[in-house]
Amino acid sequence: MAYDEGVAQRLREMLEGEPGIQQKRMFGGLAFMLRGNMCCGVVGDTLMARVGPDRYADALNVQQR
Repeated sequence: MAYDEGVAQRLREMLEGEPGIQQKRMFGGLAFMLRGNMCCGVVGDTLMARVGPDRYADALNVQQR
């Protein structure tokens, strides 16, 4: 599965200058790794984000734009 290059570029711009960020192809998409752990990525036209347990409920309540 391909990933949306526009979404990937927006992530690149947002993460630019952050130390320890690397890009890696995963799950048929593109993952952004922080110190070897995935923090976010793009699969198809969907943004994925890793959310810790303390913010999980808040993340579920965020409405899509």
